[in-house]
Order: sequence, then C-alpha cells, then structure tokens
Amino acid sequence: MKVLYIVWKSFGREDIRKEFDARGYETDEYFLNPEKNLFSNHLKEQELISLINGNGYQFVFSWNYFPVVALACNVCKVPYASWIYDSPCSSIWHCSVVSPYNYIFLFDRQDYLELKEKGINTVYYLPLAVDAKKYARYKLDKETEEVYSAPISFIGSTYAENQRSFKKLNMLERYDRGYIDGLLQAQKRIYGNLLLEERITPEIEKKLQQLYNLIKDVNTFVSYKKYYGQFVLPKCITAMERQEILKMLSERYPLHLYTKKKTPLLPHAINRGMAGSGKESSFIFRCSKINLNITLRSIRTGIPLRAFEIIGNGGFLLTNYQQDFQDCFEAGTDYVYYDSYEDLLAKADYYLSHEEERKQIAENGYEKVKKYHTYRHRMDVIIRTMGME
Repeated sequence: MKVLYIVWKSFGREDIRKEFDARGYETDEYFLNPEKNLFSNHLKEQELISLINGNGYQFVFSWNYFPVVALACNVCKVPYASWIYDSPCSSIWHCSVVSPYNYIFLFDRQDYLELKEKGINTVYYLPLAVDAKKYARYKLDKETEEVYSAPISFIGSTYAENQRSFKKLNMLERYDRGYIDGLLQAQKRIYGNLLLEERITPEIEKKLQQLYNLIKDVNTFVSYKKYYGQFVLPKCITAMERQEILKMLSERYPLHLYTKKKTPLLPHAINRGMAGSGKESSFIFRCSKINLNITLRSIRTGIPLRAFEIIGNGGFLLTNYQQDFQDCFEAGTDYVYYDSYEDLLAKADYYLSHEEERKQIAENGYEKVKKYHTYRHRMDVIIRTMGME
C-alpha cells in the first residue's frame, strides 16, 4: 500500500506515521500549512494533482480536513481520508466535503449527525485514540514521582486570552448583553450538547455581526448563527467555567495547574507553567490522584483528546459529562464524570479519600484503551470503511 500523508504541526503526527510503518505501507509525507492552505490555493492544488497522479498512491491521509487536498484527490480519483480532532473545525463546512472520494472521520458524534442529516454521505463517526504503548515506555522513578505528585492536576488553557471576546460583548447595549449573559449562564449549566446556535435571535445575530468580523469563504456554508454559536460564544463559556472550577477546587485542595499564561485570578492554584507534550504530560497523568478534564464547549458530544491521553496513561479521569463517552467507556468503572459544580466537589472529595477504588477505575480504563482504542484499532476502521482491507 502506498500512501501520501499530508502533515502539519498536528498532535498525533508521529503516531499515525508509526501505524503506517507498522502496517508496511510505503508512506510519503507532504507538508501543508493550515493557515495558508485551509480552503483554496490554486498553486497547491495543482502541485498536489501532479504529485498524486505521478506516484500511484492508494489513498491520501491527513489530520483534519483540507479542501485543497479534497479537490486534488477528486481530480485524481484517489480516496482522501481525513480524521478530525479539532473543534470547531471550520473546513468541514466547505462545499468540497461532498466529493465522492472523501472519507471524513469526525470524533464528535453531533457534528457527524448534523452533516449526515444534511445529506452529506462522506462523513463517518470515529472517536479519537491513544498510543498507550508509547507512554508505557516512559519509565517513572521515585524522584520523578515526587516532582509530579499532586492531589488534582489540570493541563490546559484557562482561556484567559479570550478576554477580547468578553470585552466585545460588553459593547452591546444593556438588554442585548443581558440576553447573551443569560444564554452563557444557561449553557454553562447544561452538559451533553451545545444549544447556543438555535437560541441566537435574528436581532442578536445582527448585533453580533457588528462586533465580530467574520470573513466567510464563498465556498463554505457556515452561517453567522453557527459561527457565533459554535465558534465564538463557546470559548467565552469555557473561559468562565474553567476559571470558576479551578478557583473552587484550588481553594479546597492543592491543585497543580499546567498552563501557558499567568493566572493572577487563581491565587491558590499552583501554576507550574505549560506542560511538555509526551513524557512530561505522561508523568503528570500518572502521578496525579485526579486528572481533571473541562471540555472546550465547542466540542458538543465528543471525547476530547486529553481524556484519551489521561486514560491511556493509566491516570484517573474526572471529567464533565460528554455523551460520546458511553460509546467507549463505562462511567464509574473506567472513568468518572460530573454534571454540576456540586457533583464535581462531591466526587473529588470521595475519590481523594478512596484510593483503592480510584486506582481500580484508572486500571480498568487503561486496560480498555489498550484493548479497543489504539491507533491500530482506529486505522482498521478507516481502511475497512474505504474498502481497502
């Protein structure tokens, strides 16, 4: 099997390459800059057409979806498999998704269902994965364990940098700002789906258009309501939620926070700076009694990549409720979820004081990942779906 692998600075880049190598595929890599080539780039399209036609590839693969690649594959009549892990991923709303040579795998079931209900038959639901064997090779000694040991740890952005979006909302008139505040507060208390888009009235939509400059590609079908409801406002909610939860927990327990920005509004959190990917993150997950996940709200029902990483390292995961977890794991057996701030506090209390039960849940999740949720398992699905077994 000969494969063209479209690469960029994505997570999982090396994991996919290792999987191709393990299968004995002859793999060529082609670098594409998402910021410059996401939608249309005639020169890149022609370059890809020449490359694909001249090398006899059985299929092309990329993390996330690139319309420019889809257009080239459509001309060459070569299958293009893309696996989405970003949310939101604006390129899946490009008209090229209907190309019959596309196989677009979405980790969020709700995104998949929405496109499927619009009659787009080139999309498939596929949760993310983890390379548990890679993490197992990182040897943990007592000294390292002491460095990273913590009652509760959280790796991720606090979205403090999203203050610009909040400041823009403050420019709304009093009634309109109150309406938006009500939407944000209501959505913050609802886990399991994103309801903002359908609650944005035509009047509010016009007001938001005056604040946020959305430059729409002529070949995309992203509405203004979708942009505000799935791209802009969810980040505002995530910023609010993460600040509130981290403040609440850090005032009660030692909480180790691994994030890029300074956190003056979280004086009780132990800010240890940005965690390194790979080995350092693995040590954090394994040495923390509780690994907290607070999902970015634009991920509607999907399992975030961070959650797979935690479980795939044998860490104990305490996460907000997400519907797609039930497709891969059993709540209370492989991981634990919360559905309110009060529930989060109660479960943090409980599992910090029930060590054996906590360790057993972490072990259960780890074994399930190794058995069902590796890159090998997911690539089996991709290859089978394309009819290339």
